[in-house]
Amino acid sequence: MLTYLRITNFALIDDVEMSFLPGMNVLTGETGAGKSIILGAVSLLRGGRASTDLIRSGAEEARIEAIFSIPSGSSIEKEILRRLEISGVFIPNLSEEGILVSRWLGKNGRNRIYLSGQLVPASVLSQVCGHLIDISSQHEHQTLMEVGQHLGILDRSGVDPMHVEQMSLAYQTLKAAHELLKDFHHPEKAQREDFLRFQQKELSAAELKMGEEESLKQERDRLRFVDKLRAAACMGEEVLYGRDASVLAELGSLHRHLSEMVSIEPRMKGWASQLEEAKTLLEDVAFELRKYVDTLSTSPERQMQIDERLHLLSGLLRKYGPDVQSALLKQKQIEEELSLLEKTEERYQKARDDFAQARAQVEVVATALSKARRNVQERLGLLASQSLQALSMPHARLSMHISDRKAKEGDEAAFLFQDEHGGWRRVSETGWDRCELLFSPNVGEEARPLAKIASGGELSRVLLALKQVLGQADFVPTYVFDEVDSGIGGATADQVGKQLALLSKQKQLLCITHLPHIAAYADLHFVVQKQVIEGRTVTTGKPLSKAQRQEELARMLGGATVTDSARAHAKEMLHAAKHSTPVVP
Repeated sequence: MLTYLRITNFALIDDVEMSFLPGMNVLTGETGAGKSIILGAVSLLRGGRASTDLIRSGAEEARIEAIFSIPSGSSIEKEILRRLEISGVFIPNLSEEGILVSRWLGKNGRNRIYLSGQLVPASVLSQVCGHLIDISSQHEHQTLMEVGQHLGILDRSGVDPMHVEQMSLAYQTLKAAHELLKDFHHPEKAQREDFLRFQQKELSAAELKMGEEESLKQERDRLRFVDKLRAAACMGEEVLYGRDASVLAELGSLHRHLSEMVSIEPRMKGWASQLEEAKTLLEDVAFELRKYVDTLSTSPERQMQIDERLHLLSGLLRKYGPDVQSALLKQKQIEEELSLLEKTEERYQKARDDFAQARAQVEVVATALSKARRNVQERLGLLASQSLQALSMPHARLSMHISDRKAKEGDEAAFLFQDEHGGWRRVSETGWDRCELLFSPNVGEEARPLAKIASGGELSRVLLALKQVLGQADFVPTYVFDEVDSGIGGATADQVGKQLALLSKQKQLLCITHLPHIAAYADLHFVVQKQVIEGRTVTTGKPLSKAQRQEELARMLGGATVTDSARAHAKEMLHAAKHSTPVVP
């Protein structure tokens, strides 16, 4: 429960500290005194959105600090520990020291949130503290008017949370399986596979080889200039060897003359040796030229083959190049991608099996959840109706109507299931049930949708009745009621006070009220006032003594002028509330 609250530099509040007790804590005060400011601060403790406009004028930052006590071994302790673990936050001695929440709002827009000294994001604050406080305000009256919110009310009234979580998980699994299966039917994938197979066939048929293009170009040039090549080779062979006065013949003669002079000039021996080596090299050249001439031939057919091959290579390299190496790499990549695609059928079959299994699981879980809801349905209506009777609505009946969420045009077939009558119902993360609160305020009137017939005062009492039912089922320890007395007064207000007192035996309550009939049942009473201190308007909140409570109730009864009769009436109200024993409906 909330044991301590401190608000600093927040709106009109300079510095307010409030310590709360178990049971019923009431906040009263003139309209505009700042009760809603305190409620806004409490909302921020649940992860509500913060604004720099909330920082008190002249201050650099605002702070909201609170301490929540967590009973050891309780359901709320287990749930909070689970959520802390999911969030990666560890708070030692949770049941002994509780949770210290601190939220800082900076003028520069930099906000900080601490859980027991550990810096956390707003999402973690919402995950943890959202389950420590439940706020009922005029906004929640509007929630009652929204049919889409009624399913959550039913689930919180006694449906095992495990059923709800299993439904969410099963639906998410089905959704993922459906998305995967849809990918296999994507037309772009089929087009991609056809295109890759065409490319792979084209490249495989070409039988590309490294260096082939350069080799073919050289052979093409030889064929084009075969006559010139033959003439050059023949002339070379003839000059070196073929004619009478060939280079080799002249070198042979020169070699002989130099050799004859060796005895006279020893240096001639070396020159003669070099000439011999040159003669050997030139003989080799002449021999190779003669052989080369024999290899030369004109072949128009071969030249056509080469041109065709080079044309093919040129086209392929424009598409897959810029060179043969790049084209071969591209071919390898295509074959690897095709290899993966060839396994598509196997993967597709697995995806179909997973999808069918996910649908079967969703059907099982949704059926179980729907059954659990129908088991709670009657109990919710009975207990809520009994609570309404205790709230001066003796003939009122509240019930929850459950129906299938009908399929509509455009729904994905993957999320449609047949009902027992052969119709189609649509499943979602919350199952396939649609729930709506039905209300009959008077005898003989047919129950009709709550949103269409309930008045403001009736909505306030319906909300309180539902909270009483929820209080027996959920583990949220603290309920905040902001003007739950809207639209009521007199004897009805007294009954509402009694029922709030009864609810406070199960939950810690923080009630903001304008009615003395309700404030009289408080275990701890705060008055919220707006004062001018040192030229500035500030909101204060302080607990009241017994005498001060009587004076505050008298003010609420009598208005601006507090009379003795109002004080006497207030005293009677306090006495009656103290000795009143609410009866469990």
